[in-house]
Amino acid sequence: WNLTQSQVVEFPPTMPGGDERDFDFVIPSDHVIPFKTRSDPPTYLIGVEPLPPHDMAGWTLSLSQEGAKVPLPSITGHGKRYRVMTKVGPCQSPQLGGFCPWRGSLVLTSKYISDTVSIHLYVVDSKIQHLEEIHKQPQCSFEQSWQNFSERKNGSHHYVLVAVWHGAVFFLLVSLVCTGLMLRRFLFFVEGGKLLSRLIVLKFIVQDVPQQLYIAFYLYAWYAQNGLRCQMCLFHPAHCDDQYPLHFTNFMLCFFTLLSASSNQILIQMKSKTRYDEEEEIFQCCSRFALLSLSTLPFSTATLILSNSVLQLHSPLVFMLAGLPAVF
Repeated sequence: WNLTQSQVVEFPPTMPGGDERDFDFVIPSDHVIPFKTRSDPPTYLIGVEPLPPHDMAGWTLSLSQEGAKVPLPSITGHGKRYRVMTKVGPCQSPQLGGFCPWRGSLVLTSKYISDTVSIHLYVVDSKIQHLEEIHKQPQCSFEQSWQNFSERKNGSHHYVLVAVWHGAVFFLLVSLVCTGLMLRRFLFFVEGGKLLSRLIVLKFIVQDVPQQLYIAFYLYAWYAQNGLRCQMCLFHPAHCDDQYPLHFTNFMLCFFTLLSASSNQILIQMKSKTRYDEEEEIFQCCSRFALLSLSTLPFSTATLILSNSVLQLHSPLVFMLAGLPAVF
């Protein structure tokens, strides 16, 4: 990235209401901000940040390329706003060194009678070499991804990913502790059935349910529209491929997680009999399916919610299978 323009624009106090009665129309003062870009096609991020104590001041920004007959649409907002501007086609008035001249006009729309309003305006030009690859991404909007990265509001994706990493470490420790307890009971005691049942219940509450939620959070944070994968594509071309969310590694992660969560089927055991009637067998099957539905409910619910927007699963069969455990 290249910071091509950074300027604090000051607007004087607005005239009191009594002084404006002598005029039919008062034109607000504007400030012209020239800047140059070198990206091809022209792609840059422009940020407008009103400074305290006027953080929510209203403003309008007009942008035009030197030599262009039609200006870009005006940007109007209150408070901090960031916008990625792209222009299809070559520069209209190229200069030496490959620079393309631009002209911005900033107008304060809010009225402050006694205070001077300061607004920080800056322009960051793109210097990355794979702009065409980013623009071709069907899953990612380059403008929104760049805005999310700069605005840091969608930094929630990053926070979620960090939380998933900490959760993975915690779940690993829980697994090691449970395995250690079982080995200790197996080596020093003969009977370990009750301890196994208690550990399965503890693992289900402490590990299985949160782990499924964390995997769903990871898939959302990384593969969501304009999420972290799209934002990483701005810097590394390797992340610009159209990667399927449930590729082999992720699929195996989900499969073994659900398999581990289903280990509580051991808790349901029928009394030893020579012959079982039909009602007992139906009750056994229903009980096992209910326990399986409960064990995989977090993941199935997440699949139902994220199937269309994140996981790219559009089949009605997916919705039916994901919603069946919740309905049951």
